[in-house]
Amino acid sequence: MNRDPETVRESHSVEESDDLRTRLIDAANEVFAERGYDGAGVHEIARRAGLTTGAIYSRFRGKDDLLLEAIDKSMPEEIERLLSGQVDADAASIITQLGSHLVVERHGSSVLLEAIVASRREPALAERIGGRLDDDSRRLAKLVDEAKSAGLVDDTYTTEAITTFCNAVSFGMLVTNALDRDLPDHESWDRLIAGLVTALAPARPDPTTGEPL
Repeated sequence: MNRDPETVRESHSVEESDDLRTRLIDAANEVFAERGYDGAGVHEIARRAGLTTGAIYSRFRGKDDLLLEAIDKSMPEEIERLLSGQVDADAASIITQLGSHLVVERHGSSVLLEAIVASRREPALAERIGGRLDDDSRRLAKLVDEAKSAGLVDDTYTTEAITTFCNAVSFGMLVTNALDRDLPDHESWDRLIAGLVTALAPARPDPTTGEPL
């Protein structure tokens, strides 16, 4: 089937635009990781991508946009799928899988850490970073609430306490990765995470006495 020449040109234009955007985000990830937020300049990002600063400003509002896009791209697709509820598993299993991913090498961890540090000095950036983190917390809280409804998590534990604990562990792993500290092997880490999730389950009554086990 013949395609309309104008449609072909538009398709090529979109593909080229997507490719340039990807190159800019990849370059931004490198520069932010090497130089931090303050030291990263749009000229250097454009140079790394083999483009001009005009290519940046025609696609992004500025350095903040590039930083947020770099953070998004550094998040493993599997984690995004888990948080978005695109995995066919119960909520407790999803939370366990999220915990398991904390020992996966995350090349973007230093970029997120740089963003968090920079946000202490940049109110506008702090608001945008905070919004992203709040969104992830809401999605995690939804999983916790679903696990409670399914009887997999004891509802005497508040959702806020559980999500705060999870975030604290996650941010701690950001620092651990950024400092290039050794991580435990997957088997021992997964066993720990599974044990923590199991400990959140409601106490089962003893079939003989009716007392909690």
